[in-house]
Amino acid sequence: MADQDATEVVPLEPLREFGAKVYEACGVPSADAAFTVEIQLTADLRGVDTHGFQRLGWYAGHLQAGRYNPTPSLEVLKETPVSHVVDGDGGIGQLIVARTMERTIAKAKETGLALGTLRNSNDWGMGAFYPMMAAADGFVSFCTTTSVPNIAPFGSRTRISGNNPMAFAAPRASGPPVVLDMALTPVALGKVMRARAEGREIPEEWGFLDIEGLPTTDPETALSGIIPALGAVAAYKGSGLSMFMNLLAGALPGGYHSQDVNIGKRGQFLLVIDPEIFGEADKFAEKVDSMVEQIKSADPLPGVDEVFAPGEIEQRAYEERVAAGHVVYPASTLQELRELSSEMGIPLEV
Repeated sequence: MADQDATEVVPLEPLREFGAKVYEACGVPSADAAFTVEIQLTADLRGVDTHGFQRLGWYAGHLQAGRYNPTPSLEVLKETPVSHVVDGDGGIGQLIVARTMERTIAKAKETGLALGTLRNSNDWGMGAFYPMMAAADGFVSFCTTTSVPNIAPFGSRTRISGNNPMAFAAPRASGPPVVLDMALTPVALGKVMRARAEGREIPEEWGFLDIEGLPTTDPETALSGIIPALGAVAAYKGSGLSMFMNLLAGALPGGYHSQDVNIGKRGQFLLVIDPEIFGEADKFAEKVDSMVEQIKSADPLPGVDEVFAPGEIEQRAYEERVAAGHVVYPASTLQELRELSSEMGIPLEV
């Protein structure tokens, strides 16, 4: 069992090589393997390591078992000048969502506003990656996804909806985009899974309940119990949001929703907006800067050293880690990667 407090610095290049070889060994074409690895490493570089290489073994297992399609066709089922519905063909979620976002951005460049939706998709990893793709071209973006049912509606103990994460990004005139990436569970479930792997309890304030509706700090009980959306206090709001994310990412593209969501049955909703269609894009970006400046100038509470804008902490981690050429993993994640290396006979030189 890994020490819960131990972390290890891991250089990027060996991880890139290892990840690509893992996917290629599972039948993924080399270009797609390399692209998927970059998406996952972006999560790790931003400090969102619950959604990066921590999931590599999980995805490899799905590919090896035939639950993920290594070579999805991405058929466009319906299209208008401003929208398209794509069949993900059961591919790796990060890959097919990013490819669909590329196509959605291309539409937005022509029309000023575009909407892409996916059905028959999979886990999208770190949701921030996709609106950040749009923000890099000066666009505002909102994206959401369905996920496997783990949230009980307010006042219920029946798991009907997923945590259905949502992510937003908006470009700035001077600096990286403002980014908000959030799930509807009290914390990302990857954090609960890590606690389980490391044999430690979770904080009671995270708001997880056992099947009887009582608070629990045991990660195994939490994952199989009642997960109130946004925590117990705001569960009624989270429950409503979860339903509408199901409507946008599941029902709207003609896919699966709520209790019918499973492997290969997720859906995504990708909205891209060019600020130019409402006014001057440059002035909009300046207003985003102004918003950030107001947040940064806010008087901090006692014990708070700095007030952060959404996504600022992750961006700092990204810049520091890119400059250093490494990521920082909990010991448990590196242990899992070494086990994957042994199982697949692919060297991990770290």
